[in-house]
Amino acid sequence: MYPVAWAVVEKETTETWEWFIGLLIKDLDINDQGEGWVFISDQQKGLISAMQDYLPKAQHRMCARHIYANWKKKFREHALQKKFWAIAKAANREDFMYRKAKLAQDTLEGARDIMRTEPKHWARAFFPVGSLCDSVDNNLCESFNNAIVEARFYPIISMLIRHKMTLRVQENRSKSAKWKSSDICPNIFKKLKVAIKMTQFCDVLWNGKEGFEVKHVSGRGRSYTVNLDKWTCSCGYFQLAGLPCCHAISAIYKSGRNIADFIHKCYSVEQFKKIYEHCLEPAEGHERWPVSDKPRPQAPGYVSMPGRPRKNDRKREEGEAPKERKCQSMALKLLAACVATRATTRQAATRILKKGRRRMPS
Repeated sequence: MYPVAWAVVEKETTETWEWFIGLLIKDLDINDQGEGWVFISDQQKGLISAMQDYLPKAQHRMCARHIYANWKKKFREHALQKKFWAIAKAANREDFMYRKAKLAQDTLEGARDIMRTEPKHWARAFFPVGSLCDSVDNNLCESFNNAIVEARFYPIISMLIRHKMTLRVQENRSKSAKWKSSDICPNIFKKLKVAIKMTQFCDVLWNGKEGFEVKHVSGRGRSYTVNLDKWTCSCGYFQLAGLPCCHAISAIYKSGRNIADFIHKCYSVEQFKKIYEHCLEPAEGHERWPVSDKPRPQAPGYVSMPGRPRKNDRKREEGEAPKERKCQSMALKLLAACVATRATTRQAATRILKKGRRRMPS
């Protein structure tokens, strides 16, 4: 993940998101209302409306992990977790419907509920081809948020978010300088190794030209067609991600070609180094900053969070006993009654209640 831009705002609202997206459009020179761009986020309402207004043609995905977290509140069985992710990561609509039908066998209501959010926002099978992005979650942004969680408690100048980003860019530049064994980035190579391992379950039929029929010899026994000249596979993954799937790799092996020739250049080490050529410039300490003639910025007002506010109890003097809670007092009385009379807790509770009723005024 290369950090392009970040901002600190008083609150996530439609206005602040519109301000941020407006600057992003200008800096990245995004034209044609976002055509060809992909944005992944959570279901923040202010961001959704801002995207619809400023970038209506951009593909706006929603993190499947957040959708699953909301769905899980009602359908808690651990066995359903794998079935949800199988639906989200199905690369074509036939597999999507098959995985959804398998979920419906366990919970029909759960299969209906996942469709409340349009699948074009979170299911891989509905993503348009051409973005070279197969991500269904927003883990990259979550990792960024986790890295700056401590910085959020500091004032704006001492947050040190810029310090963390400068360090991250430098570390990735140094790391990429040591990549000598392959022309493909290591994490992409790991993905390829998984696909290569799956080729042992594929049977290939070649027509002698560019067409291949690849059949799984295990599982459902499905067959897919591959065209290496067009970089397509009917499973959908090859053309979506720009990486050969297990079916395409099987076809490449059958025809005696090189896998590296069918990997998009955006996954190359050369492209990675080109991206990280852009680094943050060092800055002087704030004591050397020029004094502005503009009005001083004021601290944002207090924002009340949702939920019931906490009760502020009186501050106790040093050595003063804490306030006795009613449930704690009753528990102590029950324990004392049990010890004194050797009765059970239920018998002791009955005696205490009877004693309390006698003392109540008529």
